[in-house]
Amino acid sequence: MLRYRKLSFLLCILLCITFLLGMNKVEDTKGKKIFKNISIENIDIGGLTYKEALEEINKYYKEKDININYEDKSWTIRPDEIELSYNIEKALSEAYDYTETESKLENIKRKTGLILRRNYNIDLKATYNEVKLSNFIESICKEIDVDVTQASIEIKDSGEIIRKPSKEGKEVQIIKLKEDIYNMICDKKIKSLDLPVKIVNPAITTEDIQSINTVLGQFSTSFNEHNSRGSNIHVAGKSTSEKLIMPYEIFSYNKATGARNWVNGYKTAKVIIGGKYVNGEGGGVCQVSTTIYNAALLSGMEIEEVHNHTMPSRYVPRGRDAAVSYGYTDFKFKNPYSHPIYIKNIVSNGAITSKIYGCSQDRERLYIKTEEKIDKTNIIVKTYRVYLDEENNKIREELIATSKYKLK
Repeated sequence: MLRYRKLSFLLCILLCITFLLGMNKVEDTKGKKIFKNISIENIDIGGLTYKEALEEINKYYKEKDININYEDKSWTIRPDEIELSYNIEKALSEAYDYTETESKLENIKRKTGLILRRNYNIDLKATYNEVKLSNFIESICKEIDVDVTQASIEIKDSGEIIRKPSKEGKEVQIIKLKEDIYNMICDKKIKSLDLPVKIVNPAITTEDIQSINTVLGQFSTSFNEHNSRGSNIHVAGKSTSEKLIMPYEIFSYNKATGARNWVNGYKTAKVIIGGKYVNGEGGGVCQVSTTIYNAALLSGMEIEEVHNHTMPSRYVPRGRDAAVSYGYTDFKFKNPYSHPIYIKNIVSNGAITSKIYGCSQDRERLYIKTEEKIDKTNIIVKTYRVYLDEENNKIREELIATSKYKLK
């Protein structure tokens, strides 16, 4: 008896489904209506014609202009300019075709599920032309972007200081703007956007260079400028001059000069190798590094790297030279102050003078002293920097370097 009731119930359901399917088929033929319980983006379009469904979806998901604003400027991206589409027509076709596959059995299964209120929802797929959007954004950047201007300083040989002020820059944050537009399109919620613009602050400000107002220390050496060595001193002196070193920044002599070869303007001249004078590329550059080294010592710079020659130099006292060899040994110092410094070299009339300019607040009273001792084969020199108070009393002294020279 129970089995008979179940069979009767199933038969009734089957007859109802068949009847409804038949009615729907007539309805499709006459009005081309979408089958019931089908939706797009959870908007019910079941029982609607194509036109009715299109109107319903467009109430919520019609492509709109994208408006971008910044201060008193505004830009409008029209949907057709970037080929923006939610592919509504494709979704409507999918809605119609969902119960019109090539398999009659599959169609019956799907219609039965829909009749039994198993909703079928179709998501809209937003698409746009990335290249065209990028081109539009690039045109906005041309209107807004402003290059940052670093403050600059130039000190003439006469000591005249010429300063040029800094200026902040502007830069459209392209990645963020694209992400905002992408998310907005994908979410299908078009709204006005504020243009994301980043203010680019100069690394070197007007205030930085304004603090450079005095010579912290200077040193001079002489040379014969009428030979290859003298020519090299001119080249190296120029390449290491007019350098602005920011607070706590490290100056590298080798980085400033580059390789000492003919491409960079250097000639063959005498250099010290293995305790002997031999011809080599860039002979004379060590005199420039030595001159700057002594100016750095007198300016209170922190010496990061310094090497002495194997033989004492003719142009500076023992313990005060700075030997360099590109790719091997360098001369480096750090600006220890909270203000920038400026290296100025003057090469003229057989002399090179290196001046280190900085803030008068950073100038200290000091002098350099050396202590020598001789062992069986070497002269050993210790170089100290001695700091004084206003009454020339010693405050402290620091060991800067220990040099070792071979006895002749």
